[in-house]
This record gives sequence, C-alpha cells and structure tokens, in this order.
Amino acid sequence: MTMTTYTSTLPADEIVATLATQKLNRRGFLKFSANGLALAFALPMIGRSDDANAAITTQDLANAYIHISPNGTITLAFGGAEMGQGSMSGLAQILAEELMVDWTQISVAQALANPVISYTTGGSSAVSRRYTTLRTAGAAARELLVAAAMQETGDSNRDNFKADNAKIVYLPDTEIWWEYGELASAAAGMTLPADLRLTNPANFRLIGKPLPRVDIPAKVDGSAKFGIDIWFPGMVFAAIKHCPTIGGTLKSMPAKPSGAIAVVACTASNTRGSVIAGSKNAVAVVASNTWLASRLAKKMSVSWSLPVSTANVDSAQILTYAQGQLGSGVALIAEPLPPAGYTPQSFAPVIEADVAKAIGTPTLDATYTVPYLAHATMEVLNCTVSIVYSGTTPVSCEIWAPTQSATAVATNAALLTQLPASAITVHTTFLGGGLGRKIEQDYIWQAIEVAMAVRKPVKLTWMREEDFGHDQYRPLALTRVKAKLAGGKIQAWSYRTVSQSITAQRGRLKAGSIDSQAIEGAIHLPYELGNYLVEWVPLDTGVPVGYWRSVGASINSFAVESMMDELAKTAAIDPFTFRYNHLKSEDARALATLQAADLLSSSWRKQLPAGHAWGVAISQAFGTWVCEVVEISQPAVGSLRVHRVDCVVDCGTVINPASVEAQMQGSILHGLNATLWGEAVFKAGIATKLNFNSNRVMRVSEMPTVRVHIIPSTNPPSGIGEPGVPPLAPALANAYARLSGIRIRKLPFFANATMGGI
Repeated sequence: MTMTTYTSTLPADEIVATLATQKLNRRGFLKFSANGLALAFALPMIGRSDDANAAITTQDLANAYIHISPNGTITLAFGGAEMGQGSMSGLAQILAEELMVDWTQISVAQALANPVISYTTGGSSAVSRRYTTLRTAGAAARELLVAAAMQETGDSNRDNFKADNAKIVYLPDTEIWWEYGELASAAAGMTLPADLRLTNPANFRLIGKPLPRVDIPAKVDGSAKFGIDIWFPGMVFAAIKHCPTIGGTLKSMPAKPSGAIAVVACTASNTRGSVIAGSKNAVAVVASNTWLASRLAKKMSVSWSLPVSTANVDSAQILTYAQGQLGSGVALIAEPLPPAGYTPQSFAPVIEADVAKAIGTPTLDATYTVPYLAHATMEVLNCTVSIVYSGTTPVSCEIWAPTQSATAVATNAALLTQLPASAITVHTTFLGGGLGRKIEQDYIWQAIEVAMAVRKPVKLTWMREEDFGHDQYRPLALTRVKAKLAGGKIQAWSYRTVSQSITAQRGRLKAGSIDSQAIEGAIHLPYELGNYLVEWVPLDTGVPVGYWRSVGASINSFAVESMMDELAKTAAIDPFTFRYNHLKSEDARALATLQAADLLSSSWRKQLPAGHAWGVAISQAFGTWVCEVVEISQPAVGSLRVHRVDCVVDCGTVINPASVEAQMQGSILHGLNATLWGEAVFKAGIATKLNFNSNRVMRVSEMPTVRVHIIPSTNPPSGIGEPGVPPLAPALANAYARLSGIRIRKLPFFANATMGGI
C-alpha cells in the first residue's frame, strides 16, 4: 500500500470538511492540522483495479488520512459515505485497533472528495473492502511514532518499544514514555519501516466489540448535517419538475410563474451524468424557499414532447413481453462454464441437450416474478451548489451532496463548469439512506445547471413524487425453474431468468457478455443439482434501472429458495433436511449457517400455536451467508402477520457486532416492505405510485421480533449492508405456503395495498 507522510503543509482542501465528532470548518482545520503527523493513503474503490491505479501519483492516490496533532488528538478522515450503515465507526474501530489507542481517543472526519479516486460507497464494501488497508495504515502510523521514539533514545532495537494507549513506552525503563502527540511532528520525518507488525487477531482489543457509533450523538442532538440541512445566507431554492413520461423531453420553455426567481431547463442525463445530447427532460423552479418552489413547480403547466414508444412502457405490456422472452428469447449461459476446448457457442447446444434429457418431464416447473422497485430513501434527492464567478467566468465550484460517489460528483462538476479539478470542492454530507440510489448523478447534474443559470448558491430538492416517479428502479425479472426429483434428490435443474441489465443501460456491457448483477444469487449455489443450466435473457424495456439494496441477489434468491422449498414439499422432506441433503461438502460456511439457524429457531418452530407457520431461506451475497427463519399467521383472509424473524449471519471477521445486528434488522424490514407491498407500476410511460400512501411500508406496531446470531469467524470481513435482504422474500413465501397451501410466486404479496391497510 502506498502512503505519504506530511508535516505542516497538509492543505485543508485535501482533507476535512465536516467532522462527525467536532465542528471544524476548512480554515479551522488548517490550524487543527498544523504540525503533527499526517498520513495519507488510499482505501480501495469499487470497480477500479489495482492496475488502473498504478499510473496515478502517490498524492493523487490519497482518499483517506490519519492525523495525530501535537496535542494528541487523533483523526481519521475518510472519503466514503456514512448513510446509516456505521461505516464511519467501523473504519475508525479498525484504525484504533492497530494504532493502539482507546476508542474514546479517535475522532472521525469526512474527507473532501478526491477528484481522482475518492471511493464509491456501495456493494456492501464500505468497511469490508478497506479492512486490510486500514489496519496497515494504522500500523504504519504507530510504527512511525515508534521510530521517532527510537530516535529519541538512540536505541535501534524495535523490541524495546511498546505502543499502548496512545503512548510509546520504553521497555528497558518503563519510567520513560511519550504521548503520541509529543512524537507526532518528529514521526512525520521518519521513514516507514518494512515491518509493520500487524496485531494478531487473537489479541484484538476493539475489533469484535459492540462499541458506540461516532455518528449517533450528532444525529440525536440534531447537529448532524444531512444534505437536506445545508443552508447559508443568500442561497436560493429550487424544485425539480420532470416530464411525467419516461423518455419525454421539454417541448417549449414555460413562462416563469409569479413569485418565482427563475425557471431553468435541465439537461437529461443518464444514470452516471453523461449528457443525452440535445435533450431536456425537466425544469427547475427557483424561489426564495423550497416549499414555494415546489408549489410553483407543481402548478406550472409545461409542454412536453413524448416518445413514440410511450405506450410500450406499460407494466402489463412489459410483463407480456418478458413472458415471451422467457419462452423464446436468446439466452446466454451463465453456468456451467464451458470446459477447455469449447467456445460458449459450441458448448451451449451440448449442455442444453444434456439438461433437457436429464429433466425429461420435470417434477416441478415454476415461474417466479419480481417487480420493478423504487428505492424510497427517507431523505429525498437534494444537492446544494455554490459557484463563484469572475465576471462571466466561473472560478470555483463548491458542492454539498448526500452522495455515494463523490468522485463522480467532482467529475460531473468539472464537465459542466469546465473548471479544473483543483477548483472543485465536494462535501459529502450524511445521507438519509442511500440504498444505491445516491450513487446516481441526475440530481447532482441538475443542481449544477441551476446554479450556473441563476449565478447564486442554490439548493435543489426533488419532492417525494419526483423521487418515486423518476427513480432508477430495481429491474423487473421473470425466472422459470424446472427441476427433476428422484429418491428425494435433485437430478437436474434448469434456471432461466429474464431481466434488464443495469450495466448495459450504462453502456458498460460488452456485446454477448452477461451482466453479473442479473445472475447474482443464481450461480455458485451451495447445492448439488445434478445436470444443471443457468441462463440469462437480456430484457430491454426503456425503464431506467439501477442498483437497489442487494440487486440481483434479491431477485434470484426468491426463485432459488422458493423452488428448494417446493421440491422439499414434493419429496415430503423437512425444508431444513432437504437443504442439508443437497449441500455441497465444500460449502462449510453454508452448512454452519443453516445449522445455526436450525438450532436457533428449533425451540419455537416445534411448538407453534394453531394458525401459525414457519419458513426458511438461505443465501449468499457480497461474500456473506445469511439464513432467515420467519414465523407468520393470518389473522384474516387477505392479511398477514409476521411475528418473528431469526437471522443467522456469517460475515467473516466482525468489526462491530452491534452494527451487524442493526444492519440485519434494517435489511429484514426493507425486505418485508418489498415482499409484502413493494412495486413500481407504469401506465403509458408514467409511474403511477408516487408517494407512501400508495407505497405501503410497515408500521412500528407491525414490526416482528428480530433475533440476530453472528457466527464467529477468522475469515476476512465480508459485506453486511445488503445480504440480509435476499432470504426474506423466499422465507416469507415458504412460510405462507406452509400456512395456507397457497404458493406465492409473484411479488408483492399485496399489490394494491395503501397505508390505510393491506
């Protein structure tokens, strides 16, 4: 890992904007970081290989920093996003472990975006992918301090020095010791030793402990700044109004409403901000406050040009089209992979014939359907932009955004303003939920355009109806599974799924390639399936799709685990036992997760009251195994009550078990909402469910009891933010089939529910 040490020259615009535990502005941080030890390093990013980083200079690589001041204050500044998942705390916990300091001695800061490689927060990687790098960085800072102490004594024997509780102790004479702050400035001039002496995991003091999160106090007392909270004197406020129809564009500029400061046409952009040439798909109304801007935008009459394909972007027609593709669409084989000597094209007929012969007349042939889903984050999309001009020329651009991808924000700001990266500052605020939606750049792009048009600092906000109506939705998918049973064992398995490609819609999928998100949760299964085939048929419908919490795993786990339960029932074998009988011998983690869930739930499963039933499902996503067992009842026809969910998770080394438990609870709630009520519906290109009144969510009184059991592990940490979602839908469907005899194969359970009731 490449690191660089700095002394008093660490510039504020490379480090901290908003502190979680201290309120420091940029000028304040200059004073704060003067002298001491500042270690700059790069935390891994999503979607960029180490080879791609090789050409970047050392300083450009920096997207995180450790600073130890002469007064002993220790700060970690990181370039990711804190959206409620606890990443700020988890990263700091790893640092504190290797730095040999107490948890209370660490402050956590949000670094400004590095325009080159500030990492994207997504894919359940916020902590897991940065574990080794951050341990190494903490150890590096510690060893630089030790080197400074060695210089002080003239003793070159490293074994004579010990780091403990923010002190370096000289072991030959323990009366001699230094606070970290005393050594910080000298440490900045030391050479990084080759031996960083990472802590033996058996001796961890902090990793694995349920330490309090650093972001919670500010969120409780109201001092935390989310994007929606940004305000300063002289700013104006904008509300967006899109063409209601997907693909529609602005036909003519509307008149400025009375009371508005301006009306600005906004350029249509794809999901990552690339311009769709010559098109405008929205207008922003600028006013003295957000409420007024939103009222004016809602009432304003706008003339739109609609695409000829409008009628085709219709839920009923899309479903019919997808059903046709399921039967006759051109498929790509995802698994098994062709052996040596075969091309995919020459291999396909062979494997298809083998599987078809093995299945013959299938024991079961079932199609499972999941709908488009909106993200519905609690904090709507918003962005604040301030551009400073010299005459008519922009000289700097400053952005405050609840974003999962600060680098993309900086890149788009440079593209729009034509400013160099050095003139652009991006502050990542707290996020009131991200769920993948705030990786996208459409709202950022619009806010920059409006700020450039009005020449004033502006905060742009999407009202809830715009948020639901113009999302990047989780793809709809249809999956047909055919299986052959003999003697209680699966002899053959044919899995064919039809869905849109998120990657293709972003122009990043090579022709003839398979979108990994589309088949996630369908391949590398832990089960012995005999002769098997997994196919994907790309679907193109015109609906914008994006990364939704657990993405493809939430689609495919529903089909896989529902079919496993249907086969268990057909074979008259207990669902747990049926899964045990099919687990591959090498999948020890899957077996341990299933066994732990079996044991955790056995006491109540075996003595359920009349009218209650249970269901189980297991899945792997982002390197983490999760098994969930649910208990339900049906108080009345057309209703459902979820009483409890027992959840077992193997996520490798656990940084903070309290955060893991919270993430599992949140994932289960998210999965319940999606399974019972969640869907986006389109009529002639228009989304019809535009607020929570038609997007039912669970009430506090309806929330089941959730118990989380974490399997101890010495494996590297794996993802935790998303893996709890995929098993919920099949576990619930399996329980419902056991209770009612009715198999739910099409989600949601209650398609037309409102907040007035199911």
